[in-house]
Amino acid sequence: SHLFATSPASLTLTEVGSGRYVMVNPGFTRLTGYSADEVIGRTAIEIGIWHGDDRERLVGAIEADGQVDGMELTLVTKTGALASIQASAARFEMAGQAYLVINAHDVTASERARLEHAAILQHAPIGIAFTRDGCFQQVNPSWERMFGCAPGQLVGKRLGTLWPEAPDEAALRADTPPAGAEPQVFEIVREMHRDDGSAFWCRLLGQHMNATHPVYGGTLWLAEDISERRRIDQALAAALVQAEAASRAKSAFLANTSHEIRTPLNELLGLARLTQRPALDATLRREYLAQIVESAQSLADIISDVLDLSKIEAGKFELEAEPFDLHELVRSAHRTYLALANAKGLLLTLTVADAVPEWVRGDRVRTRQILVNFLTNAIKFTAAGQVQVTLEVASQGRVRMSVADTGPGMDAATQRRLFMPFSQADESTTRRFGGTGLGLSICRELARLLGGEVGVHSVLGEGSRFWAELPLAPAAPTHAGPRADGADLARLRHARVLMVEDNPVNMLIAVAQLVQWGAMVDQAHDGQAAVEAVERAANEGRPFDVVLMDLQMPQMGGNDAARALRRRFTPQELPIIALTAAALVSERQRALQAGMNDFVSKPIDPDQLLRALGKALASGSERPVLDTHY
Repeated sequence: SHLFATSPASLTLTEVGSGRYVMVNPGFTRLTGYSADEVIGRTAIEIGIWHGDDRERLVGAIEADGQVDGMELTLVTKTGALASIQASAARFEMAGQAYLVINAHDVTASERARLEHAAILQHAPIGIAFTRDGCFQQVNPSWERMFGCAPGQLVGKRLGTLWPEAPDEAALRADTPPAGAEPQVFEIVREMHRDDGSAFWCRLLGQHMNATHPVYGGTLWLAEDISERRRIDQALAAALVQAEAASRAKSAFLANTSHEIRTPLNELLGLARLTQRPALDATLRREYLAQIVESAQSLADIISDVLDLSKIEAGKFELEAEPFDLHELVRSAHRTYLALANAKGLLLTLTVADAVPEWVRGDRVRTRQILVNFLTNAIKFTAAGQVQVTLEVASQGRVRMSVADTGPGMDAATQRRLFMPFSQADESTTRRFGGTGLGLSICRELARLLGGEVGVHSVLGEGSRFWAELPLAPAAPTHAGPRADGADLARLRHARVLMVEDNPVNMLIAVAQLVQWGAMVDQAHDGQAAVEAVERAANEGRPFDVVLMDLQMPQMGGNDAARALRRRFTPQELPIIALTAAALVSERQRALQAGMNDFVSKPIDPDQLLRALGKALASGSERPVLDTHY
């Protein structure tokens, strides 16, 4: 870039194909009168810079030989004057784009005189020196500054003053091509030392001048400090290696995830078609339906992993801190996976240290997610032996969960990359066991967001122990259990429910579930219709007991509908429960601020929905009679 900007010649860079100028240097401006802003992005034809058929001659020569050297051409300057030039041109490619660089010299007498002026030597931002017989004859200020020398200090000194391994000029001159041949330019890149002892990386370009002349022969040197460029190049090279590795990992992840998604999706479609057969045996139908639920859950888990990682990478992941029963959480996970372990002939044990508090404060869902991921992997990869879950105190206010197995174990290299996104032990692991390679990466990020950490200790051929240390301080017990009870179901029988949902399938599923629980259900397909239905029912003296409200709908969204209803009905008079696939904490806060009583995420867990309905109906069981007039 320094050479381009400071060259006295006219240098231009154009795109091959479009012919548009990409870059021009000050030499071009001096020669033609056009500024860079006037030509960049335009073509030579648009500007009218070539005289006669010179453009066609130049293009033809480049297409024939790939380059041009010293072609006599004529330019039309901005004022309309003609300028004779000698042009050299060559093509090159960068990042998949072909470019043409043209080096043009004004061959008029006035320009030759300007080029011979000594000012160019004094003001050049790169180092320039002229040597004869290995001694400095002339050195410009940039060279002296670069090497830390005082003005005039180097004149008369040998090249060895700067670097002992300097090339022998007589030997270089002996290698000079004969007259008329291509001038030889040689390059030296090496570490140099200044007078004060500091080091820098230097790029030297040398060219023999009048090599056979006994008086004027010598070598012209150009020097450039490339320390920063070298550092950037090294950093870019390292980043490129990392990017290529990440790209390969993501490509493998996408291919594997596509397979992982299509597998349960194929199961769902196939089993659904089989279940539709009218003559299907009832036992088989139940088996198919059970498998449909399992495949759907598998698909939901994969999608949840992908979405979790996306939210983490985007900085949009939100956590909760509330009291929960840690002992019950671990026992529940143990019970859930006990049957799976037994089916593989594995012994699944649970040990909870006495010092571990029963009730703690933290994010129950994410704590369980980490533990379940460890358990899933341990059972999946262990062919024989046992899996042991341990819960113990790590330090004051911190708890350590660990899952140990007698599986194949891993070497140190595998352990180092195991918690990276899209990583599994190796490709054979993916082929044998499936999975997206996101689970452990998500565990690491979740633990970090929670203020903890995760790790693994493994011995190849013996097994592995995965652990997570989380800040879970003791908390006072709460009595709100996680599961619905018979009282919730009793409250729902004969209750009048308005289901607001724009998706027909979601509406079908929700209505069927509510009717099964004994509720009387009306339907609305957007927020405006919901507001009208509630007001109509209240005015007719048969108000709804509860409203289930989707958030994202046409016409009027759920939050807007809730705000409209709250202008007339209090939360006790008309409980409203938000239903949405957007399960972020911020979404829940917006729903509650809009006037919702509660919030249930999709895909809807029937037990969670029943509990939310029971809570809403209980809070409104003694509500006053509604005023049916404004």
